[in-house]
Amino acid sequence: MKKALLIEFDVSTGKRPANIKSNDPGLWCYGWQKLDVVPALEIRMIQDDRDISQYESVSGVTILEGKAAINAAIDALELERYSIDNEVLFRASVEQKGINLNAYEGQKTADVLKDLHSKQVLGIRKTLPRKV
Repeated sequence: MKKALLIEFDVSTGKRPANIKSNDPGLWCYGWQKLDVVPALEIRMIQDDRDISQYESVSGVTILEGKAAINAAIDALELERYSIDNEVLFRASVEQKGINLNAYEGQKTADVLKDLHSKQVLGIRKTLPRKV
């Protein structure tokens, strides 16, 4: 059965509970990190036969057992990303829909692209995280 850890950590220091190290060769992340929340969150797959009881009852660590639990945690992190895939198509679509990009001034690019994607602006790619 696949197992993983959902870990809360401090982005500014990199400090993780239970003395978990980000470069632990037995804990792989696959980019499942949400860094824009406090505390930051990440999911690390357990790749070795370590005793996971050391993580039980540790504040800031949740043990995930099985593909369904791990994939549900990945979904909960809301890690979809948006990027401009085709700039020419993007610009033409924005123009055709009469969208004023200046109205988004001061907003994060990720939030703007998510909103434009929801308005069916063409040329934007939605990327979902890899699952177990």
